[in-house]
Amino acid sequence: MPAHEESARILSVAVDAIGGTPRSGQVEMAQAVDRAIDEEIHLLVQAGTGTGKSLGYLAPTIAHAVLDDEAVVVATATLALQAQLADKDIPAAL
Repeated sequence: MPAHEESARILSVAVDAIGGTPRSGQVEMAQAVDRAIDEEIHLLVQAGTGTGKSLGYLAPTIAHAVLDDEAVVVATATLALQAQLADKDIPAAL
């Protein structure tokens, strides 16, 4: 399965797992992250609180890590976001 299809699947499963609602901006972000990983380019994304940024970047990152058999490091600016990722978002995406 191509990475962009796996990314979309992971995002859908994760959003369902946390009881969320699919958001077009989140899907667009995941697609942009997916392209940036494919093209090995930097990407800057800005979106408001609660728009689903974490899952928007985790889904394509996880898809590429699994398909390419590579490790991934995610750094956060706050301990609160680190806890959210570790306790909620990453388990939902896996």
